[in-house]
Order: sequence, then structure tokens, then C-alpha cells
Amino acid sequence: MPDSRKRLPAGFDTLTKNIVAQADTVEGFLYPHEVKFLALLAACPTAQGSILEIGSFKGKSTVVLAKAAALADNAVVNAVDPMTAPSETDPDLKGEKSSLNDFERNIDAHGVAARVRLHQMYSSELAKTWNEPLRLLWIDGDHTYKGTRIDFEGFAPHLVDKAIVAFHDVLHDFDGGIRVFAECVTLSPNFGASGFCGSIAWAQYRANAADALKYRKQKRALYKKLSRLIPYRALPEKLSGFRKQKYQLFKSLIPHGPLAPQTWLETVD
Repeated sequence: MPDSRKRLPAGFDTLTKNIVAQADTVEGFLYPHEVKFLALLAACPTAQGSILEIGSFKGKSTVVLAKAAALADNAVVNAVDPMTAPSETDPDLKGEKSSLNDFERNIDAHGVAARVRLHQMYSSELAKTWNEPLRLLWIDGDHTYKGTRIDFEGFAPHLVDKAIVAFHDVLHDFDGGIRVFAECVTLSPNFGASGFCGSIAWAQYRANAADALKYRKQKRALYKKLSRLIPYRALPEKLSGFRKQKYQLFKSLIPHGPLAPQTWLETVD
């Protein structure tokens, strides 16, 4: 009998086209193929549990997750963000002290306010009391190494078997995502299928490490490719000239183009 989890939900293609158009009206930093992939993660659960978004800004990914989850289990999107500025790796609020008003206006305008639970605090504060199992952990907050590691370590213990963790901006300017993904995910025995879509790195958690053994060679190869990039992001020197060319070359060796939804579904367990 075909596994229903390996089939896209009815209306998925139409929904994602609409979501891309709607998300374009919300200020934020997701490319269209990243929006489609994030919608896929929400609309096609690989496990049962809650959705947690770390770093909401003005609600772009919040809207995407909430609208896409409506095709599946109608999971509430738990959005954690102190909504303050400035921060070293946060988008510029152009003189505003908070993105809260824009966030609330956007989720209301897109009709998802009832399916979003905002935790206006730092993720480290929420982690102290969090006790819900997670099917999807979306990390897009503080992109420093320390900040990203706090986000991951605070909530990774709540991932259920076959849940998905995804990090944004792993192949962009900051070192947090790439280092934490390389060190804590690709080198962990408890993560199996993994890869990239644009600058989003994703992986599937396996509670029993034996279930992830078949992915060990793939993860080791991915780690080696990522490790070439880390020195270019961990050091404060600005990329230019030959160093920038080398970085772009190493980056091109990591497959990170758009992912076909059905292909992704057949990749995860």
C-alpha cells in the first residue's frame, strides 16, 4: 500500500504559488524557492508535534509556515522573538525599536493570527519552560555562532523521531548557521537525511542512531564541503579578490538549488 506521507497533499502546488505571492508582500529575506521549501516542511509533516520558529522579524516565514500547515495538521506556529533592535545579525529596523507592530499587522492581514502563538522573549528564556514535542524546528534568529548554538541546543532535545530541523542563512554572511549545522548536525549520529535548499540547511532527526547509519557517508561528505567554507565566515576579514573566488568555488560544490517537493518527500524517512 502506498505511504500517504510520501504524497503531496491535494492543492499543494496551487497553495505554494499563492504563498510565494503573499510572502512577497511581507518584508523579509527568503527567496521564492526557499519559501516553497519552508511551505513543504510545514505542509508535509514527517512526524507529529509542534512547529517552532526562532526569529520572526516581521512575520514572513511565520505566514508561510501557518498557511502551509493548514494543508496538514493545522499546527500552531510558535514564534519566538524579542522583537527588539538593533542586534548584530538582525535586519535593520531603520530607526524603529521593535518589529512587533509590523509582525502583528502582517499575520493579521494574511489571516493566520489565530494559528500563531507569539512568545515575545529570547529563545533561551523560552527554552527553560518549553515542554512540547517538535516536528519542525526553524532556526532563523541570532546568526552568531553562540546565538545559533543556544537556539539549537535549547530545543533540539524536544525533536521527536523523524522531525525536521532547518537553519536559515547557512550559506550567507554569518558563521553561526554553517558552524552549528556542520558540528551539531552532520557530525551527530542522530541525524539522517540532510541537505540544502538555497541557504536553508535541513536534516531529519532520528531518536535511534541506528536508523541514521545509512546516511553516515553522505553526512561526512557534506561536512567536508562545509568545513572548507567555515574559515571564510568565522574570521572577520571581508571577502574580496581571490579569497572571495575560492569561497564561491567551495560554495558551488554544495548542492543548494531548488528542491522538487516529491523528491524531498522520497528522501526523508
